[in-house]
Parts: sequence; C-alpha cells; structure tokens
Amino acid sequence: MDGTIVRKCPTEKPLYCSRAGKFYSIHNAILTDDGWILREVKPNLNQTRLSTWVSSRGISGSQYPTIRQSHGQPCHKLVALAWLGPRPEGMEIDHLNGNKLDWSVDNLEYVTPAENRKRAGLLRVLRNIGRDPKKMSREELLAIFNKYYFANPKNID
Repeated sequence: MDGTIVRKCPTEKPLYCSRAGKFYSIHNAILTDDGWILREVKPNLNQTRLSTWVSSRGISGSQYPTIRQSHGQPCHKLVALAWLGPRPEGMEIDHLNGNKLDWSVDNLEYVTPAENRKRAGLLRVLRNIGRDPKKMSREELLAIFNKYYFANPKNID
C-alpha cells in the first residue's frame, strides 16, 4: 500500500478507502514490522447493458459500481462519507468531471440537485465543443461552473 493514508468506510465489515478512491480490506491483511498491509478490494464493474451496472448482490439496475463488503452502497458514496463527511440534508454527490468511475475525493462534491443538473448540462456542452471534462483539472471545472453567467442564468442578456 506504500504509505497511503486510508479512512474507515461506514460499512458493517471492515473496509477502508484512500483519497484516490481505492478500497482496502483488513481481511487477509499482512502484519509487518512497519504495520499492517491491507489487501486492495476491486469494485464490481460487471456490465449487463451499456448503462446498467450489476451490483455485488446480483441486483441489476444500479448505475454506480459497488463493493461486496458495502452491501450494495455505491463506491462514490463510501468515499464521500469517509472523506467529505455526512451528506448535508437536501444535497447530492456530484462527480465534477462527469465520470461515474472516478470516485476520488478531488472529483466529488456535495451540491444541490439543481446545481448537479446544471453542471451535467455544462459538461454536455463542453463535450459538444470538443473539450473532454475527464482531462480537465478540478480547478478548471470549478472555474467554469462558477462563472457569473453560468452561476446566474437569469441574468444572461
């Protein structure tokens, strides 16, 4: 694990995640002189259809990858709870670059449902003009999302 800092995920079974969105289990961990070496756990990414993910319990219809130890909780929710804290009332988790497979802490943010929809629309516009949001930094995306005319669409002339 190379000294990666992890936090415990809010799950029944011991599961840990890093800021990069990697998951680790204490099961089959190795004790060395330097401490415990945790085993990395891979999310379940089996696809039945292009837009439908199969959860670890075999239930189809979930659009986000899950980890078996989390009892079907999506990976992005586990990382957000561990690193960003509890979700505020009425807020959703936004993937800044629009990539549902990127659940690193730098790509996640709590936003209102309206803000989440607005950002999804802006990401579509970026893709239509040939800019790939997946290749943009967090700062570039937030600068676009926070521009005056995007933040206040009623004030556009």
